[in-house]
Amino acid sequence: MPGGRAAFTRMLGIDPIPDRGPFMYDVTRLLFDNDPQRSPERLALRFGFAKDARGASDNRIANDIRRANNGRFATDGRFATDGRSATDGRSATDGRSASLSGERSRATADDLVPVPLTVDFWSDHVFHRKVSRDELVAAIVSDRQAALLCHGLASLDDETLQFFSEHGSLLSRLAERLAAPAFAAFSSTLRVHANRVVAPGAPRPADRAVAQVERDDVSPLWEAVVAEKVTRPERFIQQLFEANEGRLAYLYDVIGQLDPGRRAFALGLWMPNAAVRVERFKALTSAGVNSFREWHVRTMPFARASYDVGMTLARIEVDESGAPAAPAARGFWSRVLPGSGSDEDRPIDAAWLLESIGSADVRQRSERLDQLAFGQRVARIVAAPTDRDRADMLYAVRMFPRFRMLLLTLERIGVANAAVYGAAVRQAARVSVPEGHRGFVALAQLQGGLALVARAAAVHSLDASKAEAVVSRLIAAPLGEDGRYTGAVARWVREDLANGIAPAADMETAIINAISGPSSGERGSSARVSWEGGQYRLDLGAAERQRLRRVREKQETLPIDVGLTIAAAARQLVSDGTPLAEAQGVVGRLTAMADGVPRRSRDDESDNLAPGAGMPAAQHEVLRKGIDELTKAIRSKDGKRVVRAAEPLVDLADEMLAYSLLSIAYAAEVGDPDGAVLLADDVSRRHDFGFGVRDSDIRLRTAWSPPRQEVIPNVPWHVTGSLLGLDIALAPLALRRISVDGVLEAPRLTAPERESFALSVSLMNPFALLDRDRDAIVDAIARGTRRVETLTDQALESLADDISMEGWRRRAMRWTLVHERDRLVSMLSLGELLVLGGGRPNDFAAWGMAAAASYGCFCTRVMTPGRSAALMGRPQLGLVASVVSDLNLHVAMMLRRLALPAALARVVVSGAMQDFIDTVKPTDPADWLTLARAARTATRERIEDYVAVATAAGPLMPVNTSQQR
Repeated sequence: MPGGRAAFTRMLGIDPIPDRGPFMYDVTRLLFDNDPQRSPERLALRFGFAKDARGASDNRIANDIRRANNGRFATDGRFATDGRSATDGRSATDGRSASLSGERSRATADDLVPVPLTVDFWSDHVFHRKVSRDELVAAIVSDRQAALLCHGLASLDDETLQFFSEHGSLLSRLAERLAAPAFAAFSSTLRVHANRVVAPGAPRPADRAVAQVERDDVSPLWEAVVAEKVTRPERFIQQLFEANEGRLAYLYDVIGQLDPGRRAFALGLWMPNAAVRVERFKALTSAGVNSFREWHVRTMPFARASYDVGMTLARIEVDESGAPAAPAARGFWSRVLPGSGSDEDRPIDAAWLLESIGSADVRQRSERLDQLAFGQRVARIVAAPTDRDRADMLYAVRMFPRFRMLLLTLERIGVANAAVYGAAVRQAARVSVPEGHRGFVALAQLQGGLALVARAAAVHSLDASKAEAVVSRLIAAPLGEDGRYTGAVARWVREDLANGIAPAADMETAIINAISGPSSGERGSSARVSWEGGQYRLDLGAAERQRLRRVREKQETLPIDVGLTIAAAARQLVSDGTPLAEAQGVVGRLTAMADGVPRRSRDDESDNLAPGAGMPAAQHEVLRKGIDELTKAIRSKDGKRVVRAAEPLVDLADEMLAYSLLSIAYAAEVGDPDGAVLLADDVSRRHDFGFGVRDSDIRLRTAWSPPRQEVIPNVPWHVTGSLLGLDIALAPLALRRISVDGVLEAPRLTAPERESFALSVSLMNPFALLDRDRDAIVDAIARGTRRVETLTDQALESLADDISMEGWRRRAMRWTLVHERDRLVSMLSLGELLVLGGGRPNDFAAWGMAAAASYGCFCTRVMTPGRSAALMGRPQLGLVASVVSDLNLHVAMMLRRLALPAALARVVVSGAMQDFIDTVKPTDPADWLTLARAARTATRERIEDYVAVATAAGPLMPVNTSQQR
């Protein structure tokens, strides 16, 4: 490659420089990934491959690269990069110039990159003119058809590539028939073995000779839809990539990338009747795939539509045979998904699923996929469901789009009773009916109570069974026909919640303790840590209590006990038959606390009002007036008047409790007490449930939708949506920037990717980070690393199979094994090394990344290797972040090296992730390998800086301070 990789890629605007092994694969994708700055016309002009009148190419590429290097050539006749000679690393700035006598200089290793097939092949079958070895790379990248064909060829295994080398006319026909884009995008799972196409899931011919009991049920399926025999590979391949504008090839590739169980589901191998299997597979390849029409492979070969065929088939849960997991009956799902048929007996299959999902618009596809995933997850945890359980599950799953955060929160709590899900939706529907201030107060009480339980369960203050019982009682709290709780939630707090958590001097303290958690998630005593000459004790709970107390002070709000006391007093006073002497005592207690209720001006209240939420009561004035009326009633010994005078206090108590629950829920998630969010006192009062929305259906959905931050000119910062899942909306506040060295550049990551990385930190639960898991991770990665370091050519295929490596990566690994062996480990993610060392990703979910977009749950997972390819091409969803768990795994390794507890990972990652987001520079949104490599660059010294934060703000508490607490 004349000029070397650095100058070549710099001229193309590609940074960082792709590795040598996958160079052509990466460059051809980046140049033609629908980027107008890299159009074929612009590249042709830049490289100068237009012929002059004599038919000779000009030398514009040499001139361009020379200009890119400040006019200098290296001493061996090649172009220097970054001011250094490409031969020996010495500076080329001493004024000596190379002799350009016309003798062709010998290229050094860094100039050489692998190009699939020979120069003669490209000349004869692609360009149809003579192309020299030195101009081949430039010729390919400046021709869209050639670049796409090169990309497809780079994805093939050796035997399949050899087949193409012997059938050059096939490649020519693919180009002539406009099938090059489909070939580029979907060739990675194409296999030709022994002059036969081996379809995904089909046994190789040699395998069948060894294991004659294994039947080939796959090839007949593809032969039926391609209309060609797999034993005629040239015709089969041509038909595959030309059919249906490349959509059939897309399905072929998607099925090839699925894990064995989901692949069997898509192919229908779980169906006992072969004729039915073929019929349904034909339906899948026609109506099923055609339901997704908005994406056109010829114009955007490397992009993918949101929630398309690949994401749909990857989301379904199946058993080992490929049969769909429960609930699997079409009758169930036809009641959930509108317009999806009503066959009661038959289970859903891939064709039915794609038609049901693809027939909706993109937003509804997302909802339907999330409904599917949620229904299957809940069915998995509900033991031996009865008919009533199935009815409750059906109702809950059907209502999922309207009450998303309610149902996902119950799942996060660990509720395993279908009746609780059904009852929760019914109660939420009732609470969501009232409008204005009354609706705001009722909704804040229900969601605020659920938020407390969810937080207490997450930090292990409540186990799953106790949390489920407490939630059941909250859901059962009576709501009046007028939409008022009239003290029912206050009673739930004082009785049910209080009985479920550890007691304290007052309810505010008990709740703060409950949502702070114990010292750690490990059993036994807290870990003692020696750090920089000091003695510390790991205490997650103490650090969080300290933070929460500071936040509550900054919020300048009343403790929850005030509202609870007023509620208890009002309940007692409105009961008929309360002795007047007893009523006098109640009024005395109210009088004692009245001075502590602050006066708030109406202007202050209006500044913090969400649209449609209504003006809250003037709490001090209402309380004072109520006390005065009660005092007069008691003096006149009028019992009925006492009841009437106490009724306004019932509403006041509900309102005060609603604001207290809102405030505590925010306190749990706003992060740093000195952060900007708390400069405006209690921002929780601005929370917008959507009461200002005129459309009733949208308003109801907003109240239970995932919350989001609103940054609007001339409107105070606030959160819109549900109060549940506030950690999702405020995920960026979980990050810490511990220092700023110089001016920060604009981040390279897209906004969705930044949000996904931040969400991963927010969802990381330190109480679930255990030392034994950390050690298992480190040991597995070490074993996987040794396996790669000692890799042989003969063992490469087995290693690649173990992590479902795509074709282009196998080719790049084999080339790197020969030419740059010391770079082999860097071509794999830590998650892949974990699996190669015998680790199972599902065992370490707590160390993983946010899986909201990939699995539909607000949980974390370490992605199984091989799934990344199916998630690429959708930058709008931030899916790449869900693949790259390297930073978390790297932190686990560093904590082991520093002999520090695993529970510190959350604090360390919060700082490391901010630095990672600020500095990582991928070539494009699909460049997961650069992300994985950058995540591993955090040095020991930098990790120690992050740990130092833990000694200042917790959870490493000085031993003497911890003992006093």
